[in-house]
Amino acid sequence: MSVHVEDKKSSLRSKEFFASFGHKEDGAITIFACFMVFMMLMVCGIAVDLMQNEMMRTRVQNTLDRAILAASDLDQPLPPDEVVDDYFAKAGMIEMLDNVEITPGAELPTTNFRVVSAEARTTTPAIYMALTGVDTLPVYTAGTAEETIENTEISLVLDISGSMRNNGKIGNLRTAAKQFIDAVLEAGAANTTSVNIVPYAGQTNPGPLVFARAGGNPFATFIEDETGEMLLYGDTITDEDGNTIEIPHNSKSSCLDLTTADFSNINLPSGGYTQTSHFMNWVIDAPTMDWGWCPQNNSAIQYAQNNAGTLKTFIDDIRLHDGTGTQYGMKYGVALLNPTSNSTFKALSEQGLVPPQFKDRPAAFDDDDTRKFIVLMTDGQITDQFRPSDPVDVLNPTLELNARGDDKTRFSTRSTNVTNFYSVCTQAKDAGITVYTIAFEAPQNAITEMRNCATSPAFFYKVEGIEISSAFKSIARQINELRLTR
Repeated sequence: MSVHVEDKKSSLRSKEFFASFGHKEDGAITIFACFMVFMMLMVCGIAVDLMQNEMMRTRVQNTLDRAILAASDLDQPLPPDEVVDDYFAKAGMIEMLDNVEITPGAELPTTNFRVVSAEARTTTPAIYMALTGVDTLPVYTAGTAEETIENTEISLVLDISGSMRNNGKIGNLRTAAKQFIDAVLEAGAANTTSVNIVPYAGQTNPGPLVFARAGGNPFATFIEDETGEMLLYGDTITDEDGNTIEIPHNSKSSCLDLTTADFSNINLPSGGYTQTSHFMNWVIDAPTMDWGWCPQNNSAIQYAQNNAGTLKTFIDDIRLHDGTGTQYGMKYGVALLNPTSNSTFKALSEQGLVPPQFKDRPAAFDDDDTRKFIVLMTDGQITDQFRPSDPVDVLNPTLELNARGDDKTRFSTRSTNVTNFYSVCTQAKDAGITVYTIAFEAPQNAITEMRNCATSPAFFYKVEGIEISSAFKSIARQINELRLTR
């Protein structure tokens, strides 16, 4: 009987214990804390998985970007698809490379543009997210790089005034200008880039053909020999009767005396002009200079050329002349980028003075496929314009005006010339032409003129000595800029 009673008491105590356990809250916070710790570990684990995935995506994207940039370079000698493969192989990611597309094609290295698109795919393990059933995370990257050598028109306007003989400036200019020519005409760029070289001293010589098309009125008839070569002052020919004829001195150059009205537009001159006489104002430095305020015909403008060798030879052979008429150089440089000059380019092409592929230049200002640039360099401020009192005086080709007392007139003042210069600069920029300017060991007035003419202060360079090469290299690099489009 006692055993049965004890069993009842034990059973009652058990019921009371379990009944009270259901109402007690002791230890509840511990369970909640354990749950929260588990959740935090899961969140941190997911973050680690995502961070590892992003690190891999960044590595793959960086590799892809470098690969397509190198492959899109038109100077790249290897097939572009092989370049992309090589980058990924060296990075240990070749199996991730999913697709490479080359436009217009991997086997067309001479085209003026190349677009390289690529995609890469891989996965990263999801260590913590695997607890939720996600074993891996995808990695996808894509990119497109393009190098386009657009149709490019450049007017290289170079100061060849007598002061360029000082401090080795002309030698430094020759080196820098030739490096510039090599850079802008490198590889396939020569197919789409035309360069006008516009030398200027006191005047700018457009050459006999453009002189005639403008309605130039020469003081003497230009004479060609039996081969068609232009004869210069000092040469002689024998006529049909056996008489010896000396070529008149004014036929040695072909400059037009422009007026202020000509600077109100950026067209090539037309309508009739007096020829600039063949004279010097200041004393000549015979070792470095040729006689003439107007550069002689062998230093006339070179139109729309793309043969680097020919252009560099011309630069090496340029001789210095008298005066600084920057307004003339700028006028012609801009006019040769103006589509209104197209008929002249066609005429020049017919005479073999412009390559056939450039006979339709200059392109329209709104042509989306063409960029136009002026690169203007000077070492001096714009000067007054002088002329001999008698344009055909026999002293003109032998004695400078400053040694002849009052035997000269002021054709235009420095102030007028600077105003005309700024007018052309403004019109060029308004037309969308990018204007780079270089003041080379120049006085303050010239520095101001160059800075004001440039597209913006960032396009103006003030240099000394061999720094001029750095300026030209910087300009060429901007013209040839490689772009990552996506």
